[in-house]
Amino acid sequence: MQIAVCSSDENEIGRICSLLSECSVAVRRQATVKVFPSEELFWDAFRPGCFYGVVVCYGDVKGFLLARRVREEDSGCRVVLLDDTDRYAIRGLRIHLNDFLIRPVGSDQLRATLRRLLGE
Repeated sequence: MQIAVCSSDENEIGRICSLLSECSVAVRRQATVKVFPSEELFWDAFRPGCFYGVVVCYGDVKGFLLARRVREEDSGCRVVLLDDTDRYAIRGLRIHLNDFLIRPVGSDQLRATLRRLLGE
């Protein structure tokens, strides 16, 4: 299964990729992670069905709009949104995000979310 990580923050990318690798082993599901430092690169690669899940970390309206568009174009894709505020939390419920996390996110909370993302 392919998981997309959409973030322009190298530290956040490293942390999420490391935890995804750990969680993949724990739940015994092989995951391939593709990193997209920009929205444009993500949309160039995106096709309905190509990603099992997407972790969106762009924040503010940019992140929410990407998550919403993924949901509109691929209703089966699991979507997790990380943001700095709860500003889009209610909207996230309305588009059926799999999870909405507010930074700073603790490792245990992020690990639990990623395990659910992988289908545990």
